[in-house]
Amino acid sequence: MSAGLLVVGTILTWFAATHFGYAAGLAGKPGHLRVASCSWSRAGGHRYPHCHGTFRSTGGAVVDPGATIDTKLRVGSTVTLQRTSPSTYEQPGLPASCGWLALTQLGLLTLLLALLAARKKHGTRRTPRPLRLIIGTLATTTLVSVLAGGVVGVAGAF
Repeated sequence: MSAGLLVVGTILTWFAATHFGYAAGLAGKPGHLRVASCSWSRAGGHRYPHCHGTFRSTGGAVVDPGATIDTKLRVGSTVTLQRTSPSTYEQPGLPASCGWLALTQLGLLTLLLALLAARKKHGTRRTPRPLRLIIGTLATTTLVSVLAGGVVGVAGAF
């Protein structure tokens, strides 16, 4: 069990922390997308938006006339994006940052649970106070990140 938790925690932490960096504007190439058109696709009974346009990096070093982001945007608008790879973009902002931060913290909690499971497997029954404090703090800040992201996301929808 502890090996499975270790693998899941490592993958989740790495994946979420990477996307947190993009959503917070700490990683990737910053720039703007001028939305030229939007389309919708269907999968599994749901509709998914795809908006297309020209991405121009800050300073103009990178121009991608075929940029696409899977977010509903207004045609004609200009939005801030982070270029994460030659064909992938992420929209930075507080709601996305809070969400990815919460997932990063959930990954770290999973890693700590793997550590606890390994300790119990080797006969250590008592959890040290510093480890309990770290787990409690991570759990609390994860909930705060989720709530903050939800409130900001809902407020931004109006």
